Amino acid sequence: MRWAVHAFIAAVIFAVLYRYWLIAPVLQHVTIGRWWLLAIVTAAGCGGALSLLRFPVPALSCGALVGLILGGTWVEWRSPHDVTISVSAAFASHLEHFGGQILKLTFAATLAALCFDYFAKRRENVR
Repeated sequence: MRWAVHAFIAAVIFAVLYRYWLIAPVLQHVTIGRWWLLAIVTAAGCGGALSLLRFPVPALSCGALVGLILGGTWVEWRSPHDVTISVSAAFASHLEHFGGQILKLTFAATLAALCFDYFAKRRENVR
């Protein structure tokens, strides 16, 4: 039960951050390369911070993946379109365009969480 709660909390955090990340007006003035750098640093920072809060890495990884998918679907569904689209169409559209990026951001968050977890355990063993 605790694992599911941690995964849910991680999903909510990543969904909200990713949603606002995709619609931030300042991103119109940033190059794609800088957008990617900031996105990866943000995902890694969130993964590391949640790892320091003792979230299990698998729960964090699953939560990050689900949160990024839900946040992107949320943006796609609520963005202005000529015709109304369903949630499933928004989901499919977001995955089609950003599926690779979602996996890369999830990997960055997971890798950071693993590193932070390793160093935290190593620090405890030194004591």
